[in-house]
Amino acid sequence: MKRICLAFFILIFAINSFAQNKNIQVNKEVSEYYVDTCLVSQIDIHYFNSSDSVLVLWFEKNNNNETLTYNQKIRNHFYTRKGDWSFIQLILDGNVGSFTPSLFDSFMKIIKPEEQFTVSIIKIGKEGIITEIYEAIERQIVIVNVADIKGLQIDKSIEMFNFQPKSVVINADCLIK
Repeated sequence: MKRICLAFFILIFAINSFAQNKNIQVNKEVSEYYVDTCLVSQIDIHYFNSSDSVLVLWFEKNNNNETLTYNQKIRNHFYTRKGDWSFIQLILDGNVGSFTPSLFDSFMKIIKPEEQFTVSIIKIGKEGIITEIYEAIERQIVIVNVADIKGLQIDKSIEMFNFQPKSVVINADCLIK
C-alpha cells in the first residue's frame, strides 16, 4: 500500500511539473558560416507562448541569476532603481515622450498566447564555442507570467515599452563579459 501511495504521489508530481513547464516552448537552431575568412556562429532561440497567460521576457545583466528567486528577478528588473528611476516608475510615468530600451535595464518583450519571439545571438570568431555561448545566454534570459508583476497591466499605455519586433539580434560579446 505504501508503494502504491508513493508511486501515485510521484506520478502526480511528475504530471504537475510537466504541466508547469509547458508555458513556453523553446526551440534552438545553431548555424555556423564564413564571411570571407571570418567564422560567424549564430544561435536562434525561439520562444513560443503555448499557455493561456501573457508572458514577459527580459535579459538579466547578472548571468549568475540562478541564485535569485523568481520574485527577486522581477524585483531587480522592474522595481530596483537604476540611477534616478526604476523601470516600473518609467512605465507608469505618463510624461515619457519616446523610449529606446537598454538591453539589461529596460528591455521588455510581452509574449501573448500563441505568439513567438526569437533571440538571435551572433558570435564572430572561434570554432566550438556555441555551447558555451548558449549556456551563458540562457542564464540571462528571464520569462515570467505578467500577472506576477505587481502594478503592470497590459494595455495601450504600455505599448511604448514593449519591444515591438518579433526578434532581436545581439552580438554575443555584449552579453558575455
